[in-house]
Amino acid sequence: MRGKRRIIILFALAFLLLPGISAEAKPKPKLEAGKKTTTVGQKCQLKLNGVPGRAGVKWKTSNKRVVSIAKRKGNTVTFKTVKKGKAVVTAAYRKKKYQCRVTVKAGKKKKPAADHPVLNSSDVTLYYLSEEYKDYITYDSSHLREYRFRVSGTRKEVRDWKISGDGADYFDITDYGLLRMDWGPAYVEPCVTVTAVLEDGRKLTAAVRAYSEVNIYIDKLFADFEGQYITPSMTTKEKAEKAAWYISTTSDYELYNYKWLDIFLKGKGDCYASRYALQYLCNYMGIKAVACRNLDDHGKTLLYADGRFYVIVTGFNEPKPRPYGIYEISGGALEDLAEKNKFDLDYFRR
Repeated sequence: MRGKRRIIILFALAFLLLPGISAEAKPKPKLEAGKKTTTVGQKCQLKLNGVPGRAGVKWKTSNKRVVSIAKRKGNTVTFKTVKKGKAVVTAAYRKKKYQCRVTVKAGKKKKPAADHPVLNSSDVTLYYLSEEYKDYITYDSSHLREYRFRVSGTRKEVRDWKISGDGADYFDITDYGLLRMDWGPAYVEPCVTVTAVLEDGRKLTAAVRAYSEVNIYIDKLFADFEGQYITPSMTTKEKAEKAAWYISTTSDYELYNYKWLDIFLKGKGDCYASRYALQYLCNYMGIKAVACRNLDDHGKTLLYADGRFYVIVTGFNEPKPRPYGIYEISGGALEDLAEKNKFDLDYFRR
């Protein structure tokens, strides 16, 4: 009995090992989809299942105007939908054909993007900070030193950036819209217009104002002087004299230093600096005073006060507190001083 069982088992094993005999039947070739619906402009893949990946499958389309074959790779094809319509994609393998019916629909039309170009700002304020004076003044560190303009709301590029206005020389702008100040403004505040010119000719503009941190500081210093030393009962002449006293008391003489700002910020300057310092301090208080431009008129500033002309002399070559002087001038002496310094005396009387 045991011998018979062994023979039966061996016979069964031998039968299983015979060539061509498998426990499972091979799957028949079949397209993964018999129908496909898609839209124009899409890429789709189609695979013939049940065949090796490198099988010699021949792919074709019945209508290249609707569906075009983009790539063939063994049992897989990639096709592209060209326009609305119908086509049949066929896979031929070992004399048999397998078909997929493709329906191509029109895609949704994209709405054109809105074209409303705008600048990121139409009103900008910049502040110039002088390296020379930054250690002598207090200033607001949050103030903008430069500004990057950008255009949004359009696909059009900026063809050119332009700066126009009386203060244009103070500014520089790069090809990518970065606005900077080349130097600090004089004792005025320039206002300019920045224009972005698009490639289609359209223009976008922004107003730009500029201030010097030094000027802001000087204005505060002048205001403090006026609040501390000037009273409503004082005459114009007395106010101007007090300004001359202040300059002579708070600054030392420094040869060849003609910068009037240094009188107030560094506490030193020559006679040329002193006369302009007096001019600007008087002008701040609404007094008509003009520094003499002629270098021979050392420390002289012409003043019009209470219907009369005066010359104030500051900037003496001494350490503080320095002396100052004031005297009335009229007639030929006034005319000579005006001619030598190119003064318009009518300016004072207006």
